[in-house]
Amino acid sequence: MSRGLHSTLKTELATDHLDQIHLIKFTIGSTIYYRTTAYFDITYDGNTYTADATLLKIPSITESSQIATSNVTFNIEGASQTFISLLLNNEHIHRPVEIIRGYLTDAGVLIDNPYTIFLGYIAGYSIDETTTSSSVSISVANHWANFEMKRGRRTNDNSQQQIFNGDKFFEFSNALMVDIEWGKVNDEQWLYFN
Repeated sequence: MSRGLHSTLKTELATDHLDQIHLIKFTIGSTIYYRTTAYFDITYDGNTYTADATLLKIPSITESSQIATSNVTFNIEGASQTFISLLLNNEHIHRPVEIIRGYLTDAGVLIDNPYTIFLGYIAGYSIDETTTSSSVSISVANHWANFEMKRGRRTNDNSQQQIFNGDKFFEFSNALMVDIEWGKVNDEQWLYFN
């Protein structure tokens, strides 16, 4: 637990009073959302984390010394149609999520230097809507979940046109090519050797 926690936080953790909160920063589309589990808005790192009772069910997050994929899910109640529409239009995949744990003093002040307990990317979601409510569960995976993803460009005309419109370098890259069979003597070589 001593991995660089600020001294004021260590002092508060030693007291009998612990008022733990979470700050969650996530991106859907081009909008960054700041939410908190505190009962009032929290300003941290120049951003205001909104306490609007929509952020529910923060998962318990455990650490491991093994290299493995780690997933967490958090719920947002009363999600707006705009928010749900962004999810349905696939503007969420691989967007960053940061979950920060902090503590409040008896006076309700955020103790200096809360710490990040989970950093990952949105992997998926599920929506539960009724006539009176809507709930969105957002699944977040750490960076190991994307370990085998292939990045980069392809050697075809479409990929080339996305970067260099009008360039004809890969125009015929998909044309039928005759396989060269190594180790096999063709007719011309047979005549030469005989």
